[in-house]
Amino acid sequence: MNQSFAKYKARYHAAVRTQEYLYNQLFPYIGNKRKLLPLIFEAILKTSISRGLFVDFFSGSGVVSRLAKENGFQVISNDWEPYSFFYNNAYIEQNKCPPFKKLGGIKKVYEYLNGLEGIHGYISEYYCPWDDKNPDIKRERMFYTHKNGMKIDVLREKIFEWEQEGKINEKEKAILLASFMYSASYVSNTSGVFKGFHNGWGGKTGTALYRILSNIELVLPGLFDNKEKNKVYQMDSQLLAEKLNEKEKINIAYLDPPYNQHPYGSNYHILNTIALWDKPEINKSILVNGKKTNKSAIRTDWRTERRSAYNYKNEATSALEKLIQTINSDYVLLSYSTDGHMDLKDVLEIMATSGKLSMVTKPYKRYRVSTQRMSEKPYNVETVLILDKNKTSPKGIVKKLWGEFLEQDKWLK
Repeated sequence: MNQSFAKYKARYHAAVRTQEYLYNQLFPYIGNKRKLLPLIFEAILKTSISRGLFVDFFSGSGVVSRLAKENGFQVISNDWEPYSFFYNNAYIEQNKCPPFKKLGGIKKVYEYLNGLEGIHGYISEYYCPWDDKNPDIKRERMFYTHKNGMKIDVLREKIFEWEQEGKINEKEKAILLASFMYSASYVSNTSGVFKGFHNGWGGKTGTALYRILSNIELVLPGLFDNKEKNKVYQMDSQLLAEKLNEKEKINIAYLDPPYNQHPYGSNYHILNTIALWDKPEINKSILVNGKKTNKSAIRTDWRTERRSAYNYKNEATSALEKLIQTINSDYVLLSYSTDGHMDLKDVLEIMATSGKLSMVTKPYKRYRVSTQRMSEKPYNVETVLILDKNKTSPKGIVKKLWGEFLEQDKWLK
């Protein structure tokens, strides 16, 4: 196993520029463990397992799956959001870029797509202003410039056309969508989350105009071959745990469930629309009969198809308990944040009954949407709980770990 902690310092690797596999085209993501990789890597080292099956049950951006893949594990990566499935199918399941034989090779495909002229379509109609220089901020959505919206439309229509004509297969589609979704996220007029957009390009302070007003461009993803048969799923984590129990034992299971009431399906709804290209029906203008209606045009399928118990305070803890009891593994690693609505003491109690429990912790700067919106508590304590399911926790371990956590937390208040 690669044991150099220095390479996991995220500030050295801007996603837009680096070819480093861990960070290449890694899109901004709430709860992303990009900056916490050293802590997670430390937890993996404490298991003393350096090979075998690593299962990431809530993969999101896939950065922890990438960490495991780069360090010699066979990886199963799972997340039920469509954007995450395609993104991680490219970076985790695939070890090398597919050949795109029917289209003359992958380089020609990217050159062709980047050379296309934009067309007016779904994204430019509903998510962009008509005139980029004079947007109607009271009526028009401003997720993208109209120019980039038109380019998104032509790119996605062409990928859809190739798929329908049998010119690309599922692996090739995933490669294109992975780089597409990163690029679409990069040029968005947001701070990374699609529940809202800036009021004007870059907001009042003109934040990040260098990317927001740049032209969207697809760049080949930088993959990594770990010589293993990796797999990506798109399903409920509990159902995946039950499915895997029928096959083989997991060496390390990593859990990073949603930690608050905000569902990822609404936070990244436009990425899901790009992934699915199903063009849900929405109102064109923000104002309907003089009132603001569905300003961000958020998809609603997360409520019916992907409703997560972890987004609800009265359901999250019991869902976690059931999942941990179901998982058949040597170790379970659980990322815990004090920003979450599960009480740490409850989580410690749950895990301590299933094996020998320990933890690693570090202070972490909290997520904020901009430098102008500082938090009253700028830091929290990030924790990775380490559960050895083959051993038993000593008496008093919950009290001991709880005390250690409080000792760190008090210095951050």
